[in-house]
Amino acid sequence: MFPHHHMAQEEAKLDMMQRGWQSNRRNASSSTAFFERANETEDFLALPRQNTASWNNICVPPPQEKSCSDIESDTESLDFHEAILYSKSFKPKKTCLKLDASTIKDLPAHYTICSLETHQFPVCGVYIDIRIVPGFKYKVRPLPSVGEKSTINKCLFKDRALRLQTIGRGFARRITFEPDNGQLNSNDNYFYTDNRPEGYAFELEVISEGDKFTIFDMNHEAQGIVDVLKIEGPQIEFSSSLTKQGIEKRANVKFTGKVEFYDTGVAKPMLLNGVAIAMKPKGKSSAEIVKVVNIHVKRQRLYLVPGILNNYRRVTVRGSDINDVPTKYTMTGLEPYEIPVVGTYVDPRIIPGFCYKVRPNNKKYHLFGGRALRLISIGMGYAKRLTFEPDSLNNPGNYLWSDNHPDGLGLEPRAVCNGMQFYVKAGSQVIGEAMVFRSDKPQFEEKSEKIKTSSGLFAIEKHIHIDVICHIQLSRPGGASSELDSHLMRISGVAVVRKEHKSNHAEVIKVDNIGFDSELYVLFSQMHADIQFIPK
Repeated sequence: MFPHHHMAQEEAKLDMMQRGWQSNRRNASSSTAFFERANETEDFLALPRQNTASWNNICVPPPQEKSCSDIESDTESLDFHEAILYSKSFKPKKTCLKLDASTIKDLPAHYTICSLETHQFPVCGVYIDIRIVPGFKYKVRPLPSVGEKSTINKCLFKDRALRLQTIGRGFARRITFEPDNGQLNSNDNYFYTDNRPEGYAFELEVISEGDKFTIFDMNHEAQGIVDVLKIEGPQIEFSSSLTKQGIEKRANVKFTGKVEFYDTGVAKPMLLNGVAIAMKPKGKSSAEIVKVVNIHVKRQRLYLVPGILNNYRRVTVRGSDINDVPTKYTMTGLEPYEIPVVGTYVDPRIIPGFCYKVRPNNKKYHLFGGRALRLISIGMGYAKRLTFEPDSLNNPGNYLWSDNHPDGLGLEPRAVCNGMQFYVKAGSQVIGEAMVFRSDKPQFEEKSEKIKTSSGLFAIEKHIHIDVICHIQLSRPGGASSELDSHLMRISGVAVVRKEHKSNHAEVIKVDNIGFDSELYVLFSQMHADIQFIPK
C-alpha cells in the first residue's frame, strides 16, 4: 500500500488536471490554450504547435474531387473527431452503383457507374439491364463523370424517345433503334455499349406527346377524349412480367392532357396521373399501350384506351338552345366533322346555299349516292324537311325529314370537289394552275361568321378546312408551261366559302393557308409570299 501522504499528493494532482480539463471545455473559443494544455499531457497525441487553420488542415481533407468508390473507405480510415468534421464538410451528391454482368448470366465483367436516377436502367460494356426490352421506347442519356450532375449530358437522338429494335451480341454490343422516316438503308440511330466507360442510362417512355385516348368510366361507357400535351416528369416502371400474351410493363405516368368530355363539349388542359400498361405481343416487334388505369378526375375513377373511338362519341343537343321545340337528344357515333340533325333539331350551322354530304348516324354509307349536294331549303314545323339540289326539276327527289332516322343524321360541309380548277397565286403574281384530282378526305368547318357588305347587308362566310390531291402546273418564265412542269401534290388549306345576301348559292372565294406535301413548298416559302388558290 502507498503511504497516506503519497495518496493525498496523487489525488491533488488528479484534481488539478480535472480542473484544467473543465476550464478547457468552457473556454472553447481559445483554441491556442487547448493546444498548450494538450502538449502537457503525455496521453494526448503529439501534435505540433500550430494555429487553428493548421488544425483544420489536419482534420479536414483538402477540397478535391472524390471518386464514388473512395467515399466509404475514406470515412473508415479517419478517427472519431476527424470523421465528425469530415461528415460536415463533405456530402456526396450521388451514390455509385457497382454492376456485375455475371449476375445476369453474362461475362464476369465488373463496372462502377455514378449518378444513375431511380427511373433509369444502366447499360455499360457487356452489362445491359434485363428490364431493357426491344420493342419498347427509350430515351438514352450518357452518364456523366464522377461528381457531375446526372442531367449534364443531353439524351441521344435529339432528345427523343425511340423504339428499340435490337440488342447485339459480343463484347461491344450494338444497340439499334428505329430509323428516322422509315429509312431502313441509312439508319444512324445506333451506338455501341462500350463507347463510354461511364455508361448509359435508359429511360422508358410509354406515353408520348401527341398520343390520343378515349376516356371510359368504370361502367365501360365512353365519357370523352384526351390529347396528351406534355409529359410531366419521368415515367417510372414498377412492373415487368412475361404473360401468355407477351411481355407486359407497367409504369407510373403523369402528363397534361387536353380533356374533352362529351357532355360538356368543352376541351381544357388537365393534369392527369395514372398507371400505363404496355404490352409487346408474341410474334410482334413493337409494344403497344393497352390502357391507362387509375385516372381520377373530380373524384371519379376513369381509364383511358388508346385512340379516339368515334363510335363511342356522344353529342347531346337541345332544341331550347336554338329557340325551338324544347327537346333533347343524345347521338352516339357522330364523326367530329359532322353537324347533327335529329328529330326536331337542326343545327344552326346548317345553312341553305352551302353543300353537304349526308350520312345516317351509325351507318357507313352516305345518302344521295355519296355526293355532296347544295342545300336548297329547311322547312318549318316539328319534322323539318331538308331539300337538296335535285337531279331533275321535273322529279325532285333529293329531300328528307329531320326525324326520318331515329339515330339522327350527320351532315359534313363540303367546299371543294373533284374537277375544280384554281389559279395558283404568290402574292399578286400567278405562278400556275391547279385542278383537284381527289377530295376523299373529310372537310370540316372551322368557323362561320356574318360579314357586312358595302351595301349595308350581311353575307355569310364559312371557313372550311380541306385536304385534297391536285394536279399543279407551274408557269415557266415568259408565261409558257408544259406537262413537264405538272406535279401531283397533296394540298391542305382553308377554303373561304361566301354566300351573299338573297343568293341561293355559296361560292368559294379563295383557299388560304396553303400547305404543300412536296419539296416545292421550300421554294415557295423562300419567296416570302402567301400562296393562295383563286377559282378560275
